[in-house]
Amino acid sequence: MHGFGHDLTVVALGVLLGGMVFFGAITAPTVFAKLPPETAGPFIRALFPRYYAFIVAMSALAALGLMLVGMSLTALVVVMIAAVTMFLWLEWMPHLNALRDAGEQARFARGHRLSVWINGAELIAAFLVLVGMI
Repeated sequence: MHGFGHDLTVVALGVLLGGMVFFGAITAPTVFAKLPPETAGPFIRALFPRYYAFIVAMSALAALGLMLVGMSLTALVVVMIAAVTMFLWLEWMPHLNALRDAGEQARFARGHRLSVWINGAELIAAFLVLVGMI
């Protein structure tokens, strides 16, 4: 039988991974496929702060669970996911929005691609932590 910390970690990471995969694989592509660009862009912009808040909240819960089971170094990995997400949310996303609004499509595309890679690295890190817990 596992304790509360273990169960909290597994559930938080499972919800985190499910949410990240659903947003990236289902939500964003569907929005851009079904809505006109002038509607899809603002709609996705409105979702991103909530998406990032979700990642931070689930990461914080997972880190708490890891601390409760004495896995401080592993908790640091999950705290880093939250910290990087906070940077993306509070600094990088406004920067990308400003680039897009200024019509700097090439710079926006490079920045967006970088944020997608970072998000993928966070997903892989969370997955590896989860695999280590089960």
